[in-house]
Amino acid sequence: MGLTHILQISNSGLSVTQSSIDVVARNIANAGTEGYTRKVAQQENLLSGEQGLGARISGITREVDQFVQQQLFVEDSRLSYTKAISDFLNKLDQTFGSPGGASALDTRVNEFTQSLQDLSTQPESQAARLAVVNQAEALASELRYLTDSVQNLRQLAEDSIADGVAEVNNLLQGIENVNNQIATASAVNAETAGLEDQRDLLVNKLSEYLEVNVTNDNNGRAVVYSKSGNVLVDNEAVKLSFDRNGNLSASSLYSTDPLERGVGTVTLDGSNAYEIDLIENGILSTGRLGALVELRDTILPQAQLQLDDLASGLALSLTNSDVSGVAATAGAATGFDLDISNVQRGNVISLQYTDNAGPTTHNISIVRVDDASVLPLSNDATSNPNDVVIGVDFSAGEAAVAAALDAALGANITVSLPAAGTLRIVDDGAGNNTDINSLSASVTNTSLQDGGLGFPLFMDTGNNQAYTGAVDGGYQKTGFAGRIVVNNLVQKDPELLVKYSTSPETLIGDNSRPLDLIARLGQTNIEFGSQNGIGGINTPFVGSVIDFAQNIISFQTSQSERATVNLTAQEAVTSSLREKYEGDTGVNIDEELADLIALQQAFAANARVIAVTSELMDILLQSS
Repeated sequence: MGLTHILQISNSGLSVTQSSIDVVARNIANAGTEGYTRKVAQQENLLSGEQGLGARISGITREVDQFVQQQLFVEDSRLSYTKAISDFLNKLDQTFGSPGGASALDTRVNEFTQSLQDLSTQPESQAARLAVVNQAEALASELRYLTDSVQNLRQLAEDSIADGVAEVNNLLQGIENVNNQIATASAVNAETAGLEDQRDLLVNKLSEYLEVNVTNDNNGRAVVYSKSGNVLVDNEAVKLSFDRNGNLSASSLYSTDPLERGVGTVTLDGSNAYEIDLIENGILSTGRLGALVELRDTILPQAQLQLDDLASGLALSLTNSDVSGVAATAGAATGFDLDISNVQRGNVISLQYTDNAGPTTHNISIVRVDDASVLPLSNDATSNPNDVVIGVDFSAGEAAVAAALDAALGANITVSLPAAGTLRIVDDGAGNNTDINSLSASVTNTSLQDGGLGFPLFMDTGNNQAYTGAVDGGYQKTGFAGRIVVNNLVQKDPELLVKYSTSPETLIGDNSRPLDLIARLGQTNIEFGSQNGIGGINTPFVGSVIDFAQNIISFQTSQSERATVNLTAQEAVTSSLREKYEGDTGVNIDEELADLIALQQAFAANARVIAVTSELMDILLQSS
């Protein structure tokens, strides 16, 4: 081996060592840089036949475990999801207050009930009557405040979705841009490791908004997919759009029908002019966007439904009375007569009959409407999940009501109108195919006096009338907690809290109405909605207004606590995986310093060989 050959090899070694030192120095300098991964200078031998010609750097690579990285993308997405859920539920819990708190909902109900109890002991006291009015207004005000708070949180979620979609579009475009830079650099064998770090950082931020999967094509481009397999970035980035609604209310709900949808939806606009609704197709199920959609469309509307159910139960418990059917016969047929003269819009007539062929018991809820265009009603029109709902238009007159029911209930049941205001429902008599078990109605008293002890203390400002639970013209219960007010006639004349009759006139010292109202609030069981989360779908909560208010507070507290537990658990999982990922791909200063010392020694050795070779060449030149 000649001196020139030795010099060539040493020079290549010196160059390789210098490049490797540069890489180590870069690693040390970027040890704390977000998204930076440890770089390694890949070295290879230069050969000519079997003869070594030295060494060279074949490329700068990263030490990245693709499997662990993909898992980290997934867990980061889940962490963002649980964090958003926890943040919103903590705010909601703080708004509702802790059980028994000074301004908590259950406390407001209890204070209102206590004011009625105080009035029952001193009905002649003007101060006691005013106290009831004040506590009623405080309760109504709390329901309105909580409704505003829930809708403000929904609006925050809506606005945050808009911000998130804009950020996702920026990240997708950024990934496309870096992809192009990597492809260009790869075409000329230039280093791409730094660009790959930059791209991974963008993908990692993207995974916070929605769960993604990533593969690489032959040109080094990253192909990014949604969790469900929709391409987000390939040669080009897709674009998401969001038609934000700037004024959400309790009735602003998501629907797959654009004409009924009251909130924005996220659409993926891809190449070839195709688009897909990510919400309708369930693609946004995790990540921050998934959490915001679930909060806006499911979790927060459920909280609103609890408030509306409470407001509805509060109003109806103080006004409604049960009207029982009276046994009746028509030849061999037996059944009941029912007074329907005072049935209001939304009031329910309950019919139970047995089909003897089974035998099978049927529960029918007959709901009054005054607008035939809303018919037929769905079975969700009542709080009973196990009934069949029949909506009947009363605006056409009682005879039409009887005819409509007769047609709807089938040949083995006969419906007639034996007298004005009286509905008769009987079985098939000698045929013995059916038996009518019961017939009753829950009727709203809309008068302040001469209609019994119950009365409309709480009103609906939306239509300036008593709350009856009407289902035509939009469900009256929807958003009622945001519209509930104290009857202004009672505010002007608090004696109506005592004087329930004008003929004979109720004495001011009569405590019958206050005692009745107390019993209605605390002892009358109400079947609340099956969709509000309190109780089961098939076993809705049944209890008093007071019990339900307490359950709302407990429910929100437990929701918040559970979300905090889930967040803590997810943080532990994500942190553990991130430690593993960073341990494999991050910079270890001690290791880098050890490598630097070894490279410096190699550099010095190569430099020494070059120096000695140079001296030998000088000696040979001088001797010649």
